[in-house]
Amino acid sequence: MATSLTKRHQVLINNEWTFMYGDIAEGKEVLFDDSSWYDIGIPHSFGIPYFMENEFYVGYGCYRKHFSIQPEWLGKRISLEFQGAFQDADIYVNGEWAGNHKGGYTAFHIDISELVHEGDNLLFVRLNNLWNPRLAPRAGEHVFNGGIYRDVSLIVTEHVHVAWYGTFVTASEVTAESAALEVKTEVVNEAANAADCLLVSVVEFDGTSISEMRSRQSIEPGQSFEFSQQQLMGKPMLWHPDSPHLYQLKSYVYVDDMLQDEYETSFGVRSIFFDAKKGFFLNGKHYDIIGANVHQDHAGWGDAVTRAGIARDVKLIKDCGMNFIRGSHYPHHTHFSAECDKQGLLFWSELCFWGIGGANTEGYWASSAYPVREEDKEEFEVSCMRALHEMIRTNRNHPSIITWSMSNEPFFSDDEVMDEARALIVRLVEESHRLDPSRPASVGGAQRQGFDVLGDIAGYNGDGAALYIDPGFPSFVSEYGSVIAVRPGEYAPGYTDGVERNPRWRSGKALWCGFHHGSIASNMGYMGMIDYYRLPLNAWYWYRNELLGIAPPQPASEGTAYTLRLTADRHVIATDGTDDTHIIVEVIDREGKRICNPLQVELEITHGGGLFPTGKSIRFSPENNSFLDGMGAIELRSYYAGTIKVEARAEGVLPAEISIEAVGDTIWSGQSLRLQPPPPSVMKAPAHGSSYNIARSRPVFCSSYEAGHPAMNVTDDLEDTFWKPSNEAEGQWIMVDLEGRKKADHAVITFAGTTALSLQEAFYSLDGKSFSPLVASKHEGKNKILIAELPSEGLRYLKVVFKAANAAVKQIEILT
Repeated sequence: MATSLTKRHQVLINNEWTFMYGDIAEGKEVLFDDSSWYDIGIPHSFGIPYFMENEFYVGYGCYRKHFSIQPEWLGKRISLEFQGAFQDADIYVNGEWAGNHKGGYTAFHIDISELVHEGDNLLFVRLNNLWNPRLAPRAGEHVFNGGIYRDVSLIVTEHVHVAWYGTFVTASEVTAESAALEVKTEVVNEAANAADCLLVSVVEFDGTSISEMRSRQSIEPGQSFEFSQQQLMGKPMLWHPDSPHLYQLKSYVYVDDMLQDEYETSFGVRSIFFDAKKGFFLNGKHYDIIGANVHQDHAGWGDAVTRAGIARDVKLIKDCGMNFIRGSHYPHHTHFSAECDKQGLLFWSELCFWGIGGANTEGYWASSAYPVREEDKEEFEVSCMRALHEMIRTNRNHPSIITWSMSNEPFFSDDEVMDEARALIVRLVEESHRLDPSRPASVGGAQRQGFDVLGDIAGYNGDGAALYIDPGFPSFVSEYGSVIAVRPGEYAPGYTDGVERNPRWRSGKALWCGFHHGSIASNMGYMGMIDYYRLPLNAWYWYRNELLGIAPPQPASEGTAYTLRLTADRHVIATDGTDDTHIIVEVIDREGKRICNPLQVELEITHGGGLFPTGKSIRFSPENNSFLDGMGAIELRSYYAGTIKVEARAEGVLPAEISIEAVGDTIWSGQSLRLQPPPPSVMKAPAHGSSYNIARSRPVFCSSYEAGHPAMNVTDDLEDTFWKPSNEAEGQWIMVDLEGRKKADHAVITFAGTTALSLQEAFYSLDGKSFSPLVASKHEGKNKILIAELPSEGLRYLKVVFKAANAAVKQIEILT
């Protein structure tokens, strides 16, 4: 029997697309003239170039792509795979509708077998990123740029084949001596007749076959069958962050001894266990987790990140000594978990059931996380379930993934639908267990409204680490830190009260956050230990020294600028949309030492087909945080082969040049390209017509608290709860964190009992370190304190300090 990988054809089709803003339905017609459309490649975003603005384009965008069908493919099953398209996509082939997909963060495939013909064919994608009350997420602090922002592939198979992402490999009873391997393989028969199928599953390690399993089954036409095969492995090479060993499963499907399909699956053998009292165990041994949250967008390119960019992000987290990434707050590209497998990081894969603090306003991504209108609820829940199915199916073989997370801060829902939000989490947890019994289901951002008890693992954000001490079930600090900074920043960690050390019962902690990112929430995107341009802040060097013992570099100082220096992490790149190079420009003195002089620096592509997100040139400046501490950086990609030359220039210094070689099919020969301009418009967050309390459900920290009266009570909007310190000494304090700079009009502090006069001072802060006083006055006849004027530049923290008298605070409101 033949076993060479020749039957399945899968090829990326990221090159040579055209794009135009707007809803241009006639673009589906083959003879439509798109000569005025922009020439782009995939991955692509509506928002390119995007540099952390709070507003973004919302509307339609349309894509056209010509692709070729070989004559020998006709009569076979032909499909298109999209790794991600945000967020409502209609697919047309040769003018005919092929299908629709709703949901911006998961892969999907569309069968186009009956719509194609030999030779040239037209693919048209009509896409929108309109806020949809029935589609998750309804809220979130990221940005929601539209686009076909992940890879697109063409897949050709025989009628009898392994289903799309149809394998599932699990290992149980794992020890250093053996592991019980189970392989489930879904085989589809789309032929006209029943098929007598033989499935041969070959397990390989490092290119050597180590086992083979065979099973037969007759499959009726139009049906599928899930084969289940078991094998006991001796002395398995266990996957671990320190030794990320990976196996290959090769699945061969035969009908009447003729090979019909072959399919490859990478997997790892390892065991995981979360314990309420003893924390996390990997391969039977306690393992302390420390990591960071990671969003998916990069400077200029927005969400449209290459696989090389993904690998760069994973490596940056690994290189500072961390061993974990939380994929905040949506399913990431399947290549992200593949890179975690390869490089050795544990991964928390999260669903996009997501909330954000502030006024819940329909029509924008600051709404109630769970729908408030009855007519929206059923379809919204269906969208969550669909995303869960797609996330698990496409990622379930990755050993790096240790939990499926159902949410992030779903308690930012309106009070009247909170019970329904909790009920949805319960159903998602149950479905996660059904789809994948081998992994626990976590609830991310579960520190309010009783969400922490609904899954197998509670993920606490913000003040959750201090609030929930040894909760009696497995727990994780899914966010801590939240320090707003730009490069170079302080040489210090992003510690928050309660997470300086992992007690034995806590499974781990994840910094908020790994990278600067775009955000609709003011400056909340500036909380990374690595900036938007993928250059580390001093906090990254602190973690590297703490975790790996590598001393930080000497800080740059001002000097006499002499020349610029260009370096790149890759000097050879592919042109298929998966690759790029990270170019760094520095200002140096005559001795070759980097200095931190502020400069305006321009990079220009003087030769070749390379592109920056801004086109053929890009300008860096200290004013927009793109050239800081004597450095700037950007990712360059190319969809054309050949030599690319980049020159760096700045006034008063010598220029620099670097060459990059792009390798691929189409050679750059000076093609005339119509490059995409910035979006024609952006959507601003809707104005709120009335005052609202932006402190609701926000994190709260305090000097101490009496049992049963924690600090969180002052932002829970409940009548019968309050905070009370356990210590009556002078100087007890309580502090609300708005999680980023927010503008507000006034604040009201409501006391329990008759303790209003115990207030000593009130302060505000932007960074949690430097505090300035506020003027407070007592309401006559009411047990309230009014702070009538808040700073015009905004505030992040509101801190109240008390005299020795007994203090009890029912509520702190910060009102717009």
